[in-house]
Amino acid sequence: MTKKQTFVIITIFLLFISCEKKQTALEFEKSVANEIFPALLDSLFHDTRLAPSPPPPPNSEWSDSTAVKWDESKMIAEYEKRKAELEKDTTKLVIAIVDSTYQINERAKKELIEFYRDFAIELDTANIDQSYKINLSELKHDDKFKLKYRSEFPATSKVWKGDYDFRLSGITGFSRIQFDRTKNYGVMISGFGCGRLCGFSGLVFIRKLNGKWIIDKIKVTAIS
Repeated sequence: MTKKQTFVIITIFLLFISCEKKQTALEFEKSVANEIFPALLDSLFHDTRLAPSPPPPPNSEWSDSTAVKWDESKMIAEYEKRKAELEKDTTKLVIAIVDSTYQINERAKKELIEFYRDFAIELDTANIDQSYKINLSELKHDDKFKLKYRSEFPATSKVWKGDYDFRLSGITGFSRIQFDRTKNYGVMISGFGCGRLCGFSGLVFIRKLNGKWIIDKIKVTAIS
């Protein structure tokens, strides 16, 4: 290979590198949100077709004059049976996703520093006040779910009384992500609604571990 040929190859290579598109801060944030979404939905989802698990038996030290008869074995058996039936059910469960991200708040930022205090993190100062439209096609999820935009449903609590040809199993969404300076730790706000007076919201603490984003904890801050 001549010096001229070598020079041409190196020039083309350098041009390719310089033209390669760099990922913006927003693109990075969206990629993290999309990556964490399957685990987020799995953690938040509550199937209202399944009754809560049976409560524990009463405290044996209670000195009530009326004897309490308690046999949870039947309740547990019925619960496990129903759970197994639902796991085999191939019906698509529709989840409504709030169209755009929420704003993050100062409480979440303070909680991020406190939660990861052992790592002495500092907040990323990038502006995350602006929301962005969530692209449903980019959100990966379990095959049992089908995603629709929240705007496709009534804006009020009538959303739960709609005559649909599918089962609306919940409403969720998420905020912008507040990262630390290294972009290895973050917090977002999310929640799940399963009825007019059924749901919760909280802070979702995430971090990068072995090259992948994971949920460390969901701290519930409101419940109904």
